[in-house]
Amino acid sequence: MKYSNKENYFDAIIVGSGTCGATIAKELSKKHKNVLILERGGNEPLKESLMGYAKISNEVRVTDKLKDMRAFTTGGTTAMYLAVADLPPIKTFKNLGIDLTEDLEQARKEIPIGEISDDLIGDQAKKLGESAKDLGYDWKKKLMLVDQSKFNSKNFYEVKWKARTFIESALRDGATLINQAIVSKVLHDNKKAIGVEYTVGKKKEVLKAYGEKIILAAGSLATPIILKDSGIKNVVSHGFYINPSIGLIGSIPGLASAENFCGCMGAKLDDEIELMDANFHRFLFNVGMLVSAKPLRIASYPKHVGITVKVKEPVGGELTKEGKYSKKLTEEDHRKLLKGIDAANEVLKNAGARKIFKTGLISGGALGTIKIKEHIDEKLQTEYEGLYVCDGSILPESDRVTPTLTLVCLAKYLARHLAASL
Repeated sequence: MKYSNKENYFDAIIVGSGTCGATIAKELSKKHKNVLILERGGNEPLKESLMGYAKISNEVRVTDKLKDMRAFTTGGTTAMYLAVADLPPIKTFKNLGIDLTEDLEQARKEIPIGEISDDLIGDQAKKLGESAKDLGYDWKKKLMLVDQSKFNSKNFYEVKWKARTFIESALRDGATLINQAIVSKVLHDNKKAIGVEYTVGKKKEVLKAYGEKIILAAGSLATPIILKDSGIKNVVSHGFYINPSIGLIGSIPGLASAENFCGCMGAKLDDEIELMDANFHRFLFNVGMLVSAKPLRIASYPKHVGITVKVKEPVGGELTKEGKYSKKLTEEDHRKLLKGIDAANEVLKNAGARKIFKTGLISGGALGTIKIKEHIDEKLQTEYEGLYVCDGSILPESDRVTPTLTLVCLAKYLARHLAASL
């Protein structure tokens, strides 16, 4: 069925240019599909600076006291992430009818994935790791999405993989990108998705674009709201999870460290509590000290060591009628945080750290709001034919992995099926 003129009709309309949106756009464009990408943020060059972060960062409240940070820019939140990665839970997805094996193999060929080499790990991180191992923790390296071959001891930001590179590839292959595009809802006809409504920038004019396939990849915080406003009422019916985390930072007299790739090591305290290296390179450390109201510590960066406590809390909460996320942490959640804090304190003190302080509590988003086999099928299609979801909102709560690599694989999986049906 034709709903508009040829210039306004696409094989696929992708809402969001983050990890999933960028991957799908790249895969479909290289197969000569006509792709439209609608990105809420701008397209300015990415810079790791206070002003650069301030221009693209956006906060969303997910509990009474916690906010989650996201980025409005081409490439989404990979513009300001740590580049830590976990392998996707292949078995979990296979049980849901989704085989990501082939997609993981392809992702390994296209994205720099590996552990940080020993010679690129700073003394802060090494000191922390030695202390953790001394106390009996199974302190191991984490995978990171970093091109170490291009690292020159200063370009920590530039060598992290970013989804923007996939968008640039899609554009070279003919995709169309519209920035400052805020999608309000999906258009549908007799339970078939046919397009989207959106505005651009501060203009009030409502625009429409039509397509054969509509993919919501706007992020775990935005996609459920778009679905709700499009008439799909049962999203977030089981709640969501946020992985609450807190950092501890102290100083070790006499330590004079080089800089670090933050998050490159860690260990599980148990199935519910994880400890992770939180030794940032200098710029991010300075930002953290400003946010924590500890500006005097900036001058003594080489002496500081940090560790993050992340806990697994049960799924719960709701998306209110006003489109707001609402959840409360339980006494058990706080007990797990305190247990992790005690362990982190022990690791820091064993390393010789003094003047230890806690950062503010942060969240990992509103993940798992949309359930596979309930809200979407094994092809990631919703109850509306031709409408698909692919972002952090569909991640199963059973496996709390650092999501970037899993999302790339899910997007490749979806793109394969879309390309075959277009």
